[in-house]
Parts: sequence; structure tokens; C-alpha cells
Amino acid sequence: FPHADYVAINVSSPNTPNLRELQKADALSSLLGELQRRNRELATKHARSTVPLLVKVSPDLSWPDVEMIVDVARGAGMAGIIATNTTIDHSTIRHTPQSVVEACGVGGLSGAPLRARATEIIAALYQLARGSLTIIGVGGIFNAADAWGKICAGASLVQLYTGFVYEGVTAARDINEGLREIAHREGFRTLDEAVGSRASEMSAVSNQQSATV
Repeated sequence: FPHADYVAINVSSPNTPNLRELQKADALSSLLGELQRRNRELATKHARSTVPLLVKVSPDLSWPDVEMIVDVARGAGMAGIIATNTTIDHSTIRHTPQSVVEACGVGGLSGAPLRARATEIIAALYQLARGSLTIIGVGGIFNAADAWGKICAGASLVQLYTGFVYEGVTAARDINEGLREIAHREGFRTLDEAVGSRASEMSAVSNQQSATV
């Protein structure tokens, strides 16, 4: 606790049995309320401010579930939402034989096949939260263009994991340099100005294309 800049509350890993059940309204509200209570206790103990808590959500949510999570997160005083975790929807794998996909077994899918859905979720969260929650964008970020898409959808920060495997240890540096160039080209003085700049467009598209996952 004394060393944390923020804490991620992961209620969305598909690899832990029944963990995603914690994304349901009553369970989530109870969990977040208890964690905030403990947060305040530890802050008093360590004579510091409370640590920002962010909920990490699944990309495999219905749009009503997304709206509910925003309401619960706000009500519990969360600092933000991390969107998204890995997906169990393998229909986005278009260039790998189905037999190979099935041989991999169950589990969360990350990387490029997750990119579009994660971005849609971010855009919806941004529009629903209306600035009350910080959004960290995750899912299919390999380069500056991918990160830019997440930022324009509504992410104030981005994370990458799979991207490091394919792009190497310089990925973060390359993305930062690329973002500077893209922002300048698009006429933004800062990245903050770009946050959510295309959220309405991306959210509208997502609602038209998929009412639920």
C-alpha cells in the first residue's frame, strides 16, 4: 500500500473460475465498497492519502452491463476503469484455422483480435462517465496508431502487454514518440485535448453493430 500509485481491481480475468461473476451489480457494489473501506483504513495507518482504485473490466459485456458498471464504480468512489481484460470470444480470429484455435483450449485472448472491441468499450465508458472516471485503455496496442485510437475513444492512459512480445522492449518509447507526431499532425497541442475526441463516433458505431457480445 505505501508504494502503490494505484491499485487495479481485476474482476474480469476469464482464467479464474467464477471471477467474472463479480461484475454483477450487487457483488461488484459490495466488493468495491469493502475495498474502499479498507483503502481508508490503510491510508490512516500509513499517514497518506487513499490510493486510487480502478476496476478492470471484461470486453465481453453487454451494453447494459457497461452502463451498470459505470454507475457502480462512480457510486463506490472509484478513480477509474481499466478497459479491457482479455476476451473469451474467439470469433475475431480470422486467419488461424479453427482446429488450431480449438487446440489452444479455453482462456483469454489478447492482442490484435481484441483491439476493436476494447476500443468500443472505452468509447462507451467515456460517454457514460462524462469525465467522472479516468479510463486506462488496454487491448491490441502495438504501435502509436493503436494507442492513438484508444486515446481518441476516451482513454487518458494506455497499457500494453502482448505488444511487448512482438515489438520488443522499445515499444513504449516508440509509441511515445509516435504519439507526439500524430498529435501534432492532427492539430492537438496535448494528448489531453485528444482524449475522447472521437468517442461519440466510436460509441455510435459500436451500438449499431453489436447490442451485446
